[in-house]
Amino acid sequence: MPLVPVVRRFAPFWLGLIALVVPVSAGAQPTEDRTYLRNKVSFRYVAAPNDTARAPAVLDNIGIWGGTETGAFWSNPNIPGLKNMVRALLQEPGHGGDGNLQYVAAQIIKVLNKPVIIMLLDDTGTAMNRGAYRKWDACTDGHGHAWPCASNMATGDDSRERCARELHQAVPARRDAWAGQMALGQAVFNGDLNWATSTFIHELVHTQDRSDGRAHMFWMSSRSYHYGADGTHYGVEAIPNLAATYQEGIANTLRLVVHAGRRQEMFDWFANNDVVYVEKALHPEGTGVGDTLPCYTSVTAPSPDVWLYNQLRRAGIRELSPSGGDVPADTGYAYYRIRDLPPRFIVHDEYILALTFSEYARHMGLPRFMAALQANDATLFRVSTSPVAQLYNTLCFAGLNGRPLSSVTGVNEAGPKPYLLPLAYADYFTGYNARTKSDYAAIFENMLRPEWVDLYWDGYKDEVRAAVPISAGRRPDFGDLTTIAITLGVNRSEPDAP
Repeated sequence: MPLVPVVRRFAPFWLGLIALVVPVSAGAQPTEDRTYLRNKVSFRYVAAPNDTARAPAVLDNIGIWGGTETGAFWSNPNIPGLKNMVRALLQEPGHGGDGNLQYVAAQIIKVLNKPVIIMLLDDTGTAMNRGAYRKWDACTDGHGHAWPCASNMATGDDSRERCARELHQAVPARRDAWAGQMALGQAVFNGDLNWATSTFIHELVHTQDRSDGRAHMFWMSSRSYHYGADGTHYGVEAIPNLAATYQEGIANTLRLVVHAGRRQEMFDWFANNDVVYVEKALHPEGTGVGDTLPCYTSVTAPSPDVWLYNQLRRAGIRELSPSGGDVPADTGYAYYRIRDLPPRFIVHDEYILALTFSEYARHMGLPRFMAALQANDATLFRVSTSPVAQLYNTLCFAGLNGRPLSSVTGVNEAGPKPYLLPLAYADYFTGYNARTKSDYAAIFENMLRPEWVDLYWDGYKDEVRAAVPISAGRRPDFGDLTTIAITLGVNRSEPDAP
């Protein structure tokens, strides 16, 4: 969950779309999308979270879909934010419903095409206790409230099953007839409508994501270094585990799709070469090998990326001194300019991935991106690999429209080359900092098929960079992404809705 400040203003969905892109139509299929959501989302209202013996109330989706609001949930005056979210997803546009939100939410749930549980917690009263957080699978905001969070059932079931077998206990029943579960609390899920809806969308992506978190590569001395030693992450932080960057990056991709203000804010962060954080508090380098994960699952030698800060120091990347301005005086982190980092380190920030993929979706159409995400999820399930490389590979192959890769290798095509668009955007959002082909391949953990690397680097990289240079005298601009698309012959996107 990004912890950097968000833009506090309303902006309509798909704000400022260029003529190249066919926008999502708010009225094209509102009934179809909200009917799909009515059948796929189960809202569970928890009036008193600390009363874990009381079953939650299941909201009447059919009644809400038809405009009826009755029952304890609707009569509670303390939960306006939660009510607005339910209305936005199930009711008609113009009567509380948000057609664009319904469209995007339906696209996300279709990744697994399974129902999703959403716990709605009235956490405005007594601070939640530890039992309440466990019971409702909620995360803490550190002040007794429920911070929005979500999980996938299948990956959770796999973990519980593995743990039970290792401990010689009965294997619990699987719950993966459901895609996943989300917990939302009123205390923080209130106020800015754009923050609320985009946070919901972010968490909804997590319910669909079955990618492996590669925990075995980031566990030492009974401690996870998934996000670093402090166990948390910021939107403008380069974190050790690139698998976690992928998980947060695809969730933020869809956040940027529905929150134009956030999209502009994060593009400005990149364009202005603003600050990125890297945690400094590290486990002693090279130790901790041979430890075990909970339930005695074996671990591998730790990834060198656990020591991201040490790698940046050895690379001689200049740190910024805390000044009380945009660089906080927090000795737990080192601070850098985002476009000062080598490409392989830049992609450890979740919003670099989110900007790349959301711009692909904006230019090629959200359905095409979601179809690739669905295919990628099936490939990544129960497989430990580079999810970043795999998604780029999937997007590139999608751009071939059924042709074999051999049809474009060694060929300079005159027509549209959508298969190169994700690779060009990866180059752009790493500031063109790749000086060699190996630098460029490192963006994808050296796990992207070499044919794609060769094709872009040898055949089209110079043309793309010449079309939209990035330099000290030229600030990146949103129009650059369209120019890149046109440079690659992509002059028309696919429509988002029929």
